Amino acid sequence: MQRFIISIVLMTVVYSQSNYLVPFDWSGQNGFKIYEGSLFWNRSWTSGVLLFDGTYTSYPKRYGEHTSNKFKPLSIGSLPRFNTLPDSAHVETLFDYSRGDYNFDQLNLGANYESNNQFININGFKRSHAGNTGHYFHPSGRKAPIHHSYRIDYGSNQGGRQIQTSIARFITTSGLPDSTQNGFENGNIISAGLKISQSIGNWKINSHFGNFMQHRLVHHSSFIDSNYRDINRTLMNFQLETKSGKLFGVQNQSQSVSSNIHNRSLKWTKIYGQQIFKNYSILAGVQILNSDDTFPFVWDLSYDDKYKNIYYEFSSTGSPSPKHPDLDDPNDHSSFDYWNRYSLKFGVSLSSFDISVFFSSTQTGVKAFVGDILFMTGGNIIYSHQSGWSIFSNIVTQSDSSIYGGGGTVIKNGINGKVKIFNENMIVDFKLWSDMRFGSKSSFGYNPLLQIPFENSNPQWIIEDSQILHFEANANISGVVINYKINNILNAIESTNEKAWFRPNHIYPQLGRMLQFGVTWYFDN
Repeated sequence: MQRFIISIVLMTVVYSQSNYLVPFDWSGQNGFKIYEGSLFWNRSWTSGVLLFDGTYTSYPKRYGEHTSNKFKPLSIGSLPRFNTLPDSAHVETLFDYSRGDYNFDQLNLGANYESNNQFININGFKRSHAGNTGHYFHPSGRKAPIHHSYRIDYGSNQGGRQIQTSIARFITTSGLPDSTQNGFENGNIISAGLKISQSIGNWKINSHFGNFMQHRLVHHSSFIDSNYRDINRTLMNFQLETKSGKLFGVQNQSQSVSSNIHNRSLKWTKIYGQQIFKNYSILAGVQILNSDDTFPFVWDLSYDDKYKNIYYEFSSTGSPSPKHPDLDDPNDHSSFDYWNRYSLKFGVSLSSFDISVFFSSTQTGVKAFVGDILFMTGGNIIYSHQSGWSIFSNIVTQSDSSIYGGGGTVIKNGINGKVKIFNENMIVDFKLWSDMRFGSKSSFGYNPLLQIPFENSNPQWIIEDSQILHFEANANISGVVINYKINNILNAIESTNEKAWFRPNHIYPQLGRMLQFGVTWYFDN
């Protein structure tokens, strides 16, 4: 197996997409995310100006494309970007509907109204799915979607002052797989955000405000506390920026967690300064107003450059972050973990090839430079032909035994193509790709109900090797996009073959196939 991994790396000399999803179902409801080479968990993130706490919201795909497509982890010194403001009037509406196996039914509706220096976006999303064993049926018999959401975004430029605000509600009413009868998850999230930017002489003032409220109930046989858990998270970020690239900022946050077994209220403030140059930036600061033993200093260093066809990047960050409430140990005298991250990427971009490699290191503990260390390496190669065809190969592998990496090696290989039919009057875009996962660490476990990794000691819970083949095709017919997708082709062809099934998590059942058919329709003006 090691020779196989080495040969793949040498063949592709590879770069990396160190970001990928490990789904527990094909509908997008549950799973976990690998981001920048490590398991994404207990990290707050933003979608546009909306704030997400991250304690029990670590799988952004659940919340619909209108939110997951704008996913970005919250980081010190970085504010959400403004949407590009239009310079003319335009109206666009979206109808996106898909149906599939096991009562899968998904609808995404959107409307975008634009005028000079102003826009408003309205989106609605709903997902229904039974699961391949009926585990998403709610035990109460409710007929509601397992998830639905509503979102409004507004932006404008008023005399040199740029404003963007959003508000959204996300509702989950889903069954859960359990031993005797289905458990369930009921959740209600309200998130709101506002960003304002104002130029005053040689200065620019940037501010971002966010508020997140979650009311969540999980009923499952493995849960000690089957009562509602409430989280309230606030963010206030102020920045003063000069034209010379100097930036001074204050970030204030609070988090309140309330349940029968957890009652915690935290407030903390980070003060920082940053100098931005052409190819690199340096940020340094300190966290105050939290009286515990966590290392208080924060930093963010980044450098990127290009020489002819060669490009390279380096980044280093360090910052304290609130512990997951289910892992908050009072004996270590701190409610914060300290996260250090380092990454190095370099690659070559040629006329038809793009080849790159990456290395990342992540460390977490109460004190800086002390604690578990996670190493991830990988790479990617893409060959593109002028006809529109391309071949790609991607690998991400964990080179240590830390439970914070997601475990093992993931390889994705595939081909993208275009086919002209009906006397070349219709173009069909298609994608055929495989997902291989092997060598998962026997110690790696993931609790999808609490959304935390854990040290696994049960041999039946070890994630087995798998190789899954998928296919997707899209055809544009007079402005209407027809979509057909098959997840796990082998299972669709021969479901009795044991290799056609795989189990990505100990709580969820084996995953088989998913056939989907969808229609996407954009209406202009």
